Amino acid sequence: MDTSAVLSTALTVAALVLCVAALYAIVVVVKTVREIRVAVEDIRVRLVPLLDKADVTIDAANAELLRLDAIVTQAEEVGDAVSTASGFIRSPVNTAAQGIARAIRSFGRR
Repeated sequence: MDTSAVLSTALTVAALVLCVAALYAIVVVVKTVREIRVAVEDIRVRLVPLLDKADVTIDAANAELLRLDAIVTQAEEVGDAVSTASGFIRSPVNTAAQGIARAIRSFGRR
């Protein structure tokens, strides 16, 4: 055998080994893509109802926050009304207390 025959045989064997390795890599990639596709479908099936539940929960939380805001607003209005009323009540009461204090002082001096 001459060197060209040995070289062509070696190249043929190397090409066959590379083809087998490439076919094995393609098979592995195809299996992986199928598994990923199944996993993505499973996630999609589970995630959509979960997102729907989260949407409903967020809507309920927003409704409760609006209700709480209304309660706080009413409490602020009541506080303002009490403050205004106490100002109206305090003025005559202070005047009466001052008058009584003057009367007591004037009677106390005698």
